[in-house]
This record gives sequence, C-alpha cells and structure tokens, in this order.
Amino acid sequence: MVPYLPLADTRTLETARQSASRVPVDAMRVLALPLGAAAATSRPPRGPASSAASRRGQSARAHRSTTRDAISATLGVSFSTGARASGRVHRGEGTCTRASSPNDRASASEVSGTGVETTDGVETRASSETFSAGADASRANANAATTSLSPSQAFRRMWTRADPYHVHGLSGGLFTVLGAGVLGFWAKQDVDALVSGTRLAADGVHLWPLASFSLLVAGVCALSGVPLGRLRGWRKTELSARSSLFQLVLTWQALALGASFAVTDALEDSGDLLATAANVADESRGTWTWAFCLAPFAWQTLTSLYILLFTKDDKRSAVLVGLGAWLFGAQVFPVAAVLAQTGGLQGLHAHRPELVATWCHSLVGLVWLLNWSTFGASLRARNIVDDAAYRKWFLLRPSAGWIALFALDVGALKPFTSLGEYFATAGGAGLMY
Repeated sequence: MVPYLPLADTRTLETARQSASRVPVDAMRVLALPLGAAAATSRPPRGPASSAASRRGQSARAHRSTTRDAISATLGVSFSTGARASGRVHRGEGTCTRASSPNDRASASEVSGTGVETTDGVETRASSETFSAGADASRANANAATTSLSPSQAFRRMWTRADPYHVHGLSGGLFTVLGAGVLGFWAKQDVDALVSGTRLAADGVHLWPLASFSLLVAGVCALSGVPLGRLRGWRKTELSARSSLFQLVLTWQALALGASFAVTDALEDSGDLLATAANVADESRGTWTWAFCLAPFAWQTLTSLYILLFTKDDKRSAVLVGLGAWLFGAQVFPVAAVLAQTGGLQGLHAHRPELVATWCHSLVGLVWLLNWSTFGASLRARNIVDDAAYRKWFLLRPSAGWIALFALDVGALKPFTSLGEYFATAGGAGLMY
C-alpha cells in the first residue's frame, strides 16, 4: 500500500517505491515511545520520509556503539550488561517498547552521564567531571602497572643517556654504598662500647679519610643532578637545586668539624675555615654563616607551602618532607652557632670534644639521608615506586635510622651529662664557652 502523496507525479512515486524497497524492515520500526508505551501501528509506513528516519536511527545506533567503544578504550570505562540493555530498544511482536523498570532507568541514567545516547535518540554531552574521574582511574591503573616494574626495567628508566658519562648515577650509587659502610662502622663502634660498658674515646673521627671522600662524591652527585632536572620540568630542577643547597650546608659543616681533629697546634685556624676562605672580617662572618645555613630551610618552607596549596601532589609526603627538613635544623643550627662564633669550635674542643665527634657523625648521616630521600623522589617521579613506598622506605625508616645512630653516639660518647643539659645548651651550642 503506497501512502497518498499530494501533487506527486509519476517520477516522484517511482522514487518513493525504490527508496522503500531498499530499506530493511527492521530498520523501519517505530522508535520507543516515552514510559514504554506501545507504538500505534504494527506495519511501518513506507516512503521517503520513513526511509530517512530509519537511516537516522541506524546512524544514531552506530554512533552510540562507536562512542561506547571510544570511551572504553580511552578511559577504561566498562559498560555493564544492564547499562547496555538500557541503551537499546526492546523489540516485540511488531511493536517497540522502552525499558521502563527502575533498574533499567537507573542504568540508562548512568550511561547518559558518560556521554552515551539514551533511547530518546538525544545525544548528551559528557561532563568534565566524568571524564576527569575516568582519567584519574586510568592514571591510577597506569601507576599500579608501573610500580610493579622488574628490577631491570626500573634500572633502564634510571640509567639514562641524558646523564653524561653517567656521572650522576655512578656518584650517587658510590656514595650510597660508601656512606652506608661508614655509618655502619660507627654504629658498630657505639654498640661495642655500650656492650663493654666503656666510654668511647673522642680522639678523632674514625675512618675520616673515607668519610670525607664519600662527602665529596656526594657533592658531585648533587651538582651533576641539577642540569638533568631541566629535562623533566622546572619542578625537578627546583628539587635538585634545593637538595644541592641543603647538601652544601651539611657537607661544609661536617668537613669543618672532622678536619678540626687533625689540627694539633691549638686549633687556631680549624674553626675559621669559612672566614679564611671568604677573607671576611669576624663581625661579618657570623651573618654570612647564618644566612648560608638558613637559606635551604626558608626555601624548603616555601616549596612545601606551594605543594600543599597549589598542586595535587600527595599531601602526606609533602608534610613529612617539610617536617623532616626542620628536623635537620636540630643538628644544623647548633653547629652553625658554633662555627659563626669566633673561636667557637676551639672552645667546644676544649670543653666537649665528644660533642664534636657526635655532631660529625650526625652530619654525615644527614647527607646520606638527604641523598637517599632525593633518590626516592626521582623513583616516585618515574612511577617506579608509589607514594606509600616512598614515605616508608625513603622518608620514615631512614629517618628512624638516623635518630638511632644519634642515640647510639650519645650513649657511647656521652657528650651530655643529662637530657636537661641538651635542651639548656640549645643542643650543645652553649657548651663552647
């Protein structure tokens, strides 16, 4: 039966017949009515208008399928069976009804929220929040995959051609081994003295040539890492520069304290290393020393505030790094007070040489701890370790090891008569008089 076409000539009628004959019967079924109502007719009409509508329906269904596949491939979104069922038309005996159960409608709303068309044939635009959540899930899956790298894969990521002659990598690995060996030897000395019940003699820093060489190697590692940071953005460059400044302060203090034991002529010049190198007056030396020692702490505070307020970095790691930096101050500030004072180191040697050895051990331990935490930050930036592993193995446990070494030195060398003297003398700075 051909529908009535007003003012249609023979050519138009023939075109309508040909168009209707090319359209499949299934494609010409009427789309579902709202609320699951049945269609009014069981035989679809034929003609150019119905054929165009059928082609639009096929195109819409193909577009829905393509959209679902694209979202699944890009963001890892998986569509449940219920969600797929709610997005298509249920066919009956010559009628088409829409899924109208509460579960189906809920599934349909979920699909609509991801940017897939509903059975009304209206294409909804995906919200930015949905795509952001999908992207976060994708990044989380990527992090989970990269944090399970094999040792060889992790090594290839760190052993980069951007490091000329691998100076940064070799020096960092060498200091890690040498520093750990020296610190382990000092810890064993302390344990042996505590077990035997004797006081460890403060006649110098044992293994000082090896310890000073390891400090110089650590300086090469720190300085060679600054240019490499430019390849990974300004955040990595800032991290390398900040760590290098911290390490320069710690290394200078440790070398000044360690070298003071080697001077036998009343230590006239050992406590004035900074003044001799800079050729400045005594009154300006204290200002220069304090400015140099406080600079990395001010820098770290600004960086921690920036991370907490303006980035999406892990907040717990940022807080631990900031607190750990100020924990360094418990050692750096008393030493700075002694070195900034004319004759301060000589006076400390005269009154408490055990404290000089304790401080020297502690500063070498802080250099090792700083290098180890910076190495962990590099691993985290390359997704070799996750935030939890970084906090556990590169922040918390190494810091506990440094505190344990300081406690062993205090027990074996006995630089303080009591805990109260430690606080009363500002960590030992007052003992130089």
